[in-house]
Amino acid sequence: MKIQRLHFQGFGRWVDRSFTFDQGINLVEAPNEAGKSTLINGLLAMMYGGKKEGVTRRQRADWLDSYRPWKSNRYGGELDFSVQDQSYRLIRSLHWEEEREQLIELATGRDLTASFPMDRRKDRNLMEHLAGIPSSLFTQVSVVTGQSLAGDQQMVERIRQLVSRGEELNLKPALEQMERELSDMGKTSLARTKPYGAAFHLAETLEQEVIELRAQTRGLREEQALLSRLRAEAEQLRQNLKKAQEEAENWKQRLKREELRQNLTEKEKNLRYKMDRWRLLRDKQDRLEKERVQAMPPTLLTPEEADMLRGVLEERNFPESRVMEIEERLEQLQKELAAWESEKEEWLSLDEGEVQRHLHRLEEYMRLEQDLLPPDTKGTMDDRIKGIELQKDHQRLLELREQEERCRDQRRDLEDQLSRLHRRKDRLERERFLARVVDSQIPPAKSSSSWLWMGLGGTLLSLITLASPLPGAGLLLLLFSVVAFFRFARLRSVDRQVRREWEERQHRLHEDWESLKREREEAEAQGEPMLEPGALQGQIAERKAALQTLYDQLAALIQEQETILDRWHAETASELQRLADQQRQRIQEREAAWMQDRQNRARMKEIQREAESWASGWSDFLGPFEAEAWRERLEEMATTIRQTRDKRQRLKLELASLHKDWVRSRERLTRIQEQVSHWRERLGTEDPEIWSEIILMSDHVRRLDEQLMEVRNELDGQEQLKREERWEEELERVRSSLETMAEWPKESLDLYSLQQKLKEADLAYSKAEWACRQQETEILKLEERLETRSSGMPSLSEREALWYRAREKVKELEEEKRVIQSAREVLEEAAREVQADIVPRLRPHATHWVEEVTGGRYKDLLIDPTDGIRMSVFVPETGERQPVEQLSRGTIDQMYFALRLALVRFFSENGKTSLPILMDDSLVHFDGERLREALRILGKVSKDHQIILCTCHQRERRMLEEEGIPFENHVLDPVP
Repeated sequence: MKIQRLHFQGFGRWVDRSFTFDQGINLVEAPNEAGKSTLINGLLAMMYGGKKEGVTRRQRADWLDSYRPWKSNRYGGELDFSVQDQSYRLIRSLHWEEEREQLIELATGRDLTASFPMDRRKDRNLMEHLAGIPSSLFTQVSVVTGQSLAGDQQMVERIRQLVSRGEELNLKPALEQMERELSDMGKTSLARTKPYGAAFHLAETLEQEVIELRAQTRGLREEQALLSRLRAEAEQLRQNLKKAQEEAENWKQRLKREELRQNLTEKEKNLRYKMDRWRLLRDKQDRLEKERVQAMPPTLLTPEEADMLRGVLEERNFPESRVMEIEERLEQLQKELAAWESEKEEWLSLDEGEVQRHLHRLEEYMRLEQDLLPPDTKGTMDDRIKGIELQKDHQRLLELREQEERCRDQRRDLEDQLSRLHRRKDRLERERFLARVVDSQIPPAKSSSSWLWMGLGGTLLSLITLASPLPGAGLLLLLFSVVAFFRFARLRSVDRQVRREWEERQHRLHEDWESLKREREEAEAQGEPMLEPGALQGQIAERKAALQTLYDQLAALIQEQETILDRWHAETASELQRLADQQRQRIQEREAAWMQDRQNRARMKEIQREAESWASGWSDFLGPFEAEAWRERLEEMATTIRQTRDKRQRLKLELASLHKDWVRSRERLTRIQEQVSHWRERLGTEDPEIWSEIILMSDHVRRLDEQLMEVRNELDGQEQLKREERWEEELERVRSSLETMAEWPKESLDLYSLQQKLKEADLAYSKAEWACRQQETEILKLEERLETRSSGMPSLSEREALWYRAREKVKELEEEKRVIQSAREVLEEAAREVQADIVPRLRPHATHWVEEVTGGRYKDLLIDPTDGIRMSVFVPETGERQPVEQLSRGTIDQMYFALRLALVRFFSENGKTSLPILMDDSLVHFDGERLREALRILGKVSKDHQIILCTCHQRERRMLEEEGIPFENHVLDPVP
């Protein structure tokens, strides 16, 4: 069985939420109170519903009201699952007043709900029929919770309950129910496997079918009457459709006439506009030609000539005095430049670059002077002595570390020798212990022989009694003999299995003994002497004494290392090395600083010598050498030189600019005089006002020419269109058509209203047509349904006859009730032996998984059915069998986990399908190693079983990833 999808419409905190699960391990991670337990309980509710199991009347389960949805009125959901390669969808509503369930086959979409018969409580038990396991048994076997540490005794009782309830073979409740029903009702109608129960169920089924057939017959007649009414309504709808179609056609004709009238009216207006436009263009052309003749000047200028004449008018007023002013200014500037060069000749002869170079050197001199070391900064020999001591202590520390490593190697060798000696001692003691265990084992006794003798005795007595006047007692003894032989056959296979397991256990113990003997012989062959436990204990004591001496040496070495590190306030050898390197670096840095100081002083003397040599001619201005004062005076010299040269350069630039301006002014004056002479000859006058008037008249004439050109082009286009489209003839035809349309009836509505009316009529027609189609579809569906129901419905009279015969059969079978009452005591005896039968079949599974979960530590699990369910395991350290109650808490948890896996495997192999495993924080109390081993086992089990593992920790996901076990991760958000 595989769970594929779980959808909650409403269940507790889960409202409209879906979960998908894959084959294998599905890990659900969420903190506490995030809905993990609600998810598991919701899955069980979707599988089996909300009715209480094991009661005769319909009662709600205890949890039903607790998991009502928080924020929804829909209580229930859907479950997609597969059983034996068939996929189903189970839809369930959990509202008690209207609880319902529906089973759909996903491959075909068929509803399979009716395929499952109802029991006396009106339950179909869909999941029980498909999976072959009821709700209580599924919960006890497949649901594993984290409540395993409530106490050692409670844990063992829980495991005992699992074994005793692991299969629905405990007949005691059924016998009690049978006795109560026999005393109260005098019949056993629920025993459907018996002839009476089957006949009673058949009678009930036929009665239900007769009732349903009668109801179907009434429904068939009602639907036939409904078909007649629908046909009459369909005829009325067809008449309405015809009227709506005529109405729509009428409005369509009216709209068409109105659109044609408006189109002709718009066309008439357009033609009139075009004719008026043509006449206006023709009048505008005549007017512009007259205005051009009036505005024509004596001499018509082109646009280029008009621009040239405007330029002459603007430049003819250029004054000649401007040239004379420029010449006077040129002469003044030449005199000023000669006087300045004579006055500043000494400063102009100096090289500004040389001054700047000496300024930079003086700044270098001052910087070096600041970096000079004071006379008292030279260190003493203390730093050197400290560095030498540091280096010696570091070397000693390394030697001590090497000695410590050698001691540790010797200690490991001694520890290995001690371990080997302990293993030899343990092996010798285990060999002797296994020899005693093998010799002390006693074969198990047979338990089936007593049933054989009882069967033989009962057969003999029944034969004697049948010949007597009391044949009924003979039948009872014969029935008892049959049960005894049946029990003998079953217990004989159990005895064989127990004997085989005892022989296998003896064989394993013998193999372990032989293995230890072979190991001892191989060790002796390799030169290992054979010693008694006393000699081995003496060697162990010698090694322990030598090991203690090494411990003392290690303590002394470590103490000396700590003394060295404490002396220099260091924690490790690397930190001590770092301190020595820092001390050495400080000494080197100080020596480098002294060397740099000598070089700086030599450089300062060189700079002073060069500066005094260069400034020999300016000693009065600079004074005696002092770096700061010389730098300030050299900056003044550089500023004076720069200002002097800048002023001389400005004077030269101004002279050059004035000379260029004078040349341009002379050329411009000559060009203006030539242009004025040219236009005087061209226009016949030198009056500037007349020149301006000619320019304006020429511009006006050119504008008129442009307008005339546009009007003529547009008029030519209009005349061509007028000829091609024949505007006058078309206007006459349109007027004639409009006169004809004046005889049509005048519409009271405008065009938009007519369009709206047409849309309304079309909509009414569409609605009527749709109603007709719907009515015809309903009629066809009803006819088809009537045909299907009438053809597939069985005969009512035949079913009533079968029902009568079934009731007669029930009356006949009631006579056999006395035989069932006589066999009650025999069945009670058989019920007491059910538990003894299930244990041998369950034990191989439990032994296998106990060995897997405990890592092979406990290989032999014994389940004793004689006194309840007592479990015990073979403890290898003591060589004795111990009850599970005396093991540690963690081991009991492992036993519980292993038994759960055994039950799941047992019921999956003996049932209809492979069961899933639902685990709700069931591994939360396992430590790291036990959890890792449990996850490895779940990885193996996931190949055959689907596992849903809920946890509030992240260690399961981390370990699954580390082990490479595939899984699907689901993370649930906490409740806000």
